[in-house]
Amino acid sequence: MLIGKFDWQVDPASKPGEPWSRCLDMVWRAAEAGSDRLNFVPTHHWLGNGGSASSGIAGYCYMEHTDPADSSSGSTCRPWSEPVITEYRSAMTLCFTEAMRQGMTLYVRPHLDDGTANGAWRNGLLLQPEAKHSGYSYYDIMLAPIADALRDSLAAAAAGGFLRTLPGQKRPHVYFAMQGEMSATIMRFAGQWAGIIPRLRDRVGNAHADIKMGVGLNFNRLDDTSSVTKTYDSSRLSWLAWMMGVERGAADAPPIDANALRSLLSQQLDFVGISAYAPYTGSGMALSEFENAAFMFGNEMRDSYGIDVLGLVSSGKLELQYSEFGLGGGGSYGGGQVARSPGEVALRPFFGIYGPYNPASDPWSSPSNRAFLREFYSKALAWLADPGNKTYKVASVFIWSMASWDVLGVYPESTTSSGSYRDPAIAGAIASYNRQVVAAQGGASVGGGASAGSVPAAGK
Repeated sequence: MLIGKFDWQVDPASKPGEPWSRCLDMVWRAAEAGSDRLNFVPTHHWLGNGGSASSGIAGYCYMEHTDPADSSSGSTCRPWSEPVITEYRSAMTLCFTEAMRQGMTLYVRPHLDDGTANGAWRNGLLLQPEAKHSGYSYYDIMLAPIADALRDSLAAAAAGGFLRTLPGQKRPHVYFAMQGEMSATIMRFAGQWAGIIPRLRDRVGNAHADIKMGVGLNFNRLDDTSSVTKTYDSSRLSWLAWMMGVERGAADAPPIDANALRSLLSQQLDFVGISAYAPYTGSGMALSEFENAAFMFGNEMRDSYGIDVLGLVSSGKLELQYSEFGLGGGGSYGGGQVARSPGEVALRPFFGIYGPYNPASDPWSSPSNRAFLREFYSKALAWLADPGNKTYKVASVFIWSMASWDVLGVYPESTTSSGSYRDPAIAGAIASYNRQVVAAQGGASVGGGASAGSVPAAGK
């Protein structure tokens, strides 16, 4: 995950011809997992104006250290400008190019986070991709620079001779989701998102690769327009209300254009990636539970919008990806409370512990939680390895490589002088799995990555 400028900016102190950035560092760490797929999550922020979910965007900003020369100075969300957009595009070009040099296919899933530190959830944000706020639109500060960076990095990779093609594909592919875990905007403004797909394809170009366009959604609560203006407590009752969709509507949310939504998913997208954080039963879980997220997503699409996701996926018209996957081990929405048991870990995989690694708040220091974490990944690899055990064909799975989810130790602060969230046993098993797949498929794995982190991916 690239949270701010400090993650993608090229270090001004880099030696000539030897650029360094935290993004590059994460690519190199991700490559150790042996995958041929890498999922980038560039993250910008929105600033609210005190309004409701559909009218609450005052502008966009990017995170930077308050004192750019001091990484311990905290973060400030600064307004965008043309020079910063240019720097962002250039830095992402460098990082994308290096990922391809390492033999990985690019997946991109942008996020918007709350820039006010109120902790509002992006899933309910009703942004319109080309609406300008304080001079810039989401298209201006996120999508256009990414498209340009993909174009330039593909050209560099082609010139360098290190473009690769995944098994079963005639040409190299790039997977470009227009947003990630931002469901309500797709539900309410499907036509607007469909309208920019041809322009993004043209902007990247198809000289060197096929550009696969997609969207990133949550596994449930696809029309949750309340989450921008409220947060959720940690009680079981609150969680059950969340799962059931209680209090999901904002009063001024525009109507859903069901026809535009169906057209988008069935005719204009190549893939959809979901945040696969549906609950599990805990220790002793069955392999079939890894499809919980797919079934919850598919059922909501079918029952609420009349869209047959299973049919689209089974026919090959739409690729389903698990764009975020893993266990966080948290016990609260705020990210500061540790889950007390494997049952709590399994109930809310999307809860974790935020911030740099600290052994005092490590949820995996509990022997029972650690044992369940390792059971979870052992079973995930077994599930991925068997293509015949799935109702939904999940094409790629990407571990959320940040904070207490980061079992691969990809994000820099996942490791400190006090220890690491990286689990050597899990990381070793993932690398072994991916390398076996590489060997079996003649040099291409079905692995993946997230937050610029690398992981196992779905078996075919």
